[in-house]
Order: sequence, then structure tokens, then C-alpha cells
Amino acid sequence: MNKCSLALLLLLSMGLYAQPKANTKTDVLLLGTFHFDNPGLDVAKFESADIMSTKRQQEVLEVVKYLKAYKPEIVFIEATPESQTYYDTLVAAYKKGEFNLKKNEIYQLGFRLAKELDLPRLHCVDYRDAQFPFDSLVKVMTAAKQTDLLVYMKTTIDSIESAHNEQLKKATINEILLASNTKADQDISVGTYFEFLKAGDKDNHIGSYMASEWWRRNMIIYENILKHLTGKEKRILVLFGSSHTALLKEFMKYNPSLNLVEVASVLK
Repeated sequence: MNKCSLALLLLLSMGLYAQPKANTKTDVLLLGTFHFDNPGLDVAKFESADIMSTKRQQEVLEVVKYLKAYKPEIVFIEATPESQTYYDTLVAAYKKGEFNLKKNEIYQLGFRLAKELDLPRLHCVDYRDAQFPFDSLVKVMTAAKQTDLLVYMKTTIDSIESAHNEQLKKATINEILLASNTKADQDISVGTYFEFLKAGDKDNHIGSYMASEWWRRNMIIYENILKHLTGKEKRILVLFGSSHTALLKEFMKYNPSLNLVEVASVLK
């Protein structure tokens, strides 16, 4: 056995003995959201949720009520660490009644929770320095005459658009969030990237590049979350887009110090 292998075994064995006891686990609620104020940056194009209407505001308050009952000690949001001071200032102003909430889910859910639970801040843990050359992916598939793959991509996007836009017409915010956090939706979110591995000829690796960039972005988000934890937290909430939480769930399930809480057990 070489020195590197021996060192790795020693580290692994030390980790096994250092695992926290079951009763020290931190509950993690990964709440995958849609964008309440859609910036139009996603490939799929969604209709407006009309989040500031009286009806929608009542629905938002219902979700906040359920999340408050969960009692998270830390709330993580889809904003970069560089914007922490910005959000700290706005949260403080909102608590004093000096800031009107914007449409985004960070404000509608996160800010309200910070006030209701008297949290000192919302923790910014997003990472955005990653590349997703979707246009190049389409060009590569077109050049390789991968008609089936192009049809799959369009059909998947159209299906996601149609389903969500139909939900916006008929369902409450709570119902939409419950639907977007099911295993079926999460499997589609993660699985689509594996289909893109087929893109291009044998010498082109744009599909694996796109997938690895998405994994890398979310792995760094996960890293940022872990670096905020002391191990003493009982409950945390991660408030991110559902495509992020689908992958974060895959990462976190291998962490023995975390206990993943089903969204359906919190939202009713």
C-alpha cells in the first residue's frame, strides 16, 4: 500500500470515529421555490405569478406561517456572500418598518421570516461564477444532427413551462411549492443534465462541461452553507430555486450530521 492510500484510509477511519451522535443532527428544510419575480434568466419562460395581488399575498402569508412553525435558526438565501451587507441593511430596515418588500421570494418569504422569528440576518450563500453555454449546446447538437436530443430538450422545456403556467392559474403558492418539491420534479431537474451528456460527437464534451459547472456551482453553495454551521443548530432552512435544492438534496443526504426534512411535512 502506498503512502497516499494509507493516509486516505487513516483520514477516513478518523472521520468514522468522529461522527456526531444521532441526536446532534441538524434538521435541514430544503425549500425549492420558483421565482416570484421572474427575471427571465431561465431557459424555460414562465408567466407572472402576480405575487403582489391581495390573493397571492394571503397565500404567501400562509406559507410564512408554516415556515415559522418549523422554527429555523438560520435561513440561507439565493444571494451571493458579496451582497451580505446589502441584505443585512434591508432586513434591519424592514424590521423597523422602513422598507417595503419587493416581489422576489427572498423578500416575500425570507424577510418576513427574519422579522417573525427575530433572526439577525439572512445568510447569503449563492455562487454564480459558473458557465452554462446553452446556446453552444444547441449548436453542437444541431451540427451533430441529434434530432432526437433536440426534440427531447424542447419537449422537456415546453412541458415544464406548460405545467408551471397552468399551476399559476389554478393553484395556491403553497400548492405550487409542494408540487415543485416532489421527488418526480427533482428527478427531472437533475436527470436532464445527464441527457445532455450525449450532445455532440465523441470529441466534444460540452454536455459534461455544462453538467459539471452546474454541479460545481451547487457544490460551492453547499460548501458555503456548511461553513456557516457550528454543529449546534437544531433546524435550518435553505430557500433556493427548486433546481438548486434538487441537487443540494443529493449532496446533503451523504452528510451524517444533517437530517433532511420533507417539505410536505412542513407545508400543509
